[in-house]
Amino acid sequence: MGRAEVLLHTFDITQGLGVDWLPPAPRCVAVRDRLFPDAPPGDPADVLLGCTGRGELEGRPRRTSWSWRAAVSD
Repeated sequence: MGRAEVLLHTFDITQGLGVDWLPPAPRCVAVRDRLFPDAPPGDPADVLLGCTGRGELEGRPRRTSWSWRAAVSD
């Protein structure tokens, strides 16, 4: 969750400052796969941002809410 916080809030800050920045793809893959296992295929940064309501995902309505997916123990 810490990695997601850093990636997503850094994106938020850069957008507010007018800086063109996207989270690095390898970091996005780990966060996306852990928090959004049902995420569609596509560019990792775009998909992560779409899954958290920070962007559009083609063919899907924009997310207006989401919640953390807690770890499941066996």
